Amino acid sequence: MHSLGDFVSLFFPKLCPACMNPLCGTEKVICFECQFSLPQTDHPWDIRNALWEKMNEFLKIERAVALFDFQKHSRVVSMLYQLKYRGHQDIGLFIANWLAPQLRKSKVFEEVEAVLPLPLHPKRQKHRGYNQIQLFSETLAKHLDLPMVNDLVYRKKQTQQLAKMEKSKRWNEIEDAFEVIPSQKYPPQHWLLVDDVITTGATISSCGNTLLEACGGRISIVSLASRLS
Repeated sequence: MHSLGDFVSLFFPKLCPACMNPLCGTEKVICFECQFSLPQTDHPWDIRNALWEKMNEFLKIERAVALFDFQKHSRVVSMLYQLKYRGHQDIGLFIANWLAPQLRKSKVFEEVEAVLPLPLHPKRQKHRGYNQIQLFSETLAKHLDLPMVNDLVYRKKQTQQLAKMEKSKRWNEIEDAFEVIPSQKYPPQHWLLVDDVITTGATISSCGNTLLEACGGRISIVSLASRLS
């Protein structure tokens, strides 16, 4: 006997957000083919990787990991678009459960003490309804046995969409966009900043430098994808 869900799936099949093909059988969120073929980086195993080298030009960091290479018109772009603009927060949850065990095994973040997702401006988060990196960050923190910090840094400046701006203009647009909440008192520690995509590095550098100036400590970064890798 077929259930209502079977009929719904027949006419409105769930699609893989990377290749946009229907999911089959036991496939969940991302199809098996894309899990095999998405371009993962070797950052968890290569401490002095290209992303680490590039980011240290703007922000003093201990470790830098992007899980996927980000190239225009790729399956990674499609997947992250669905996560960021189409409400598919389950993508972040799936990727964290899929790849966080590798991060734990590599020990790349073994000295990290707290996970801090980059905040959205309140108006943008209200419009979108969620922070696209929140669920990934929460799940990653659980896998790494680390606390989440959501109440320390906020985005005070509502910037234009940086993805639509020339790279040279993004740095001016994101300058002084973040601020540490004065009432929150955290000791200096090793922070893990989490973002969805690192392109120029402007956003995560702005947040990281604000955090270091106000609270001290050390910083590592992780993103779902990066063009700098």
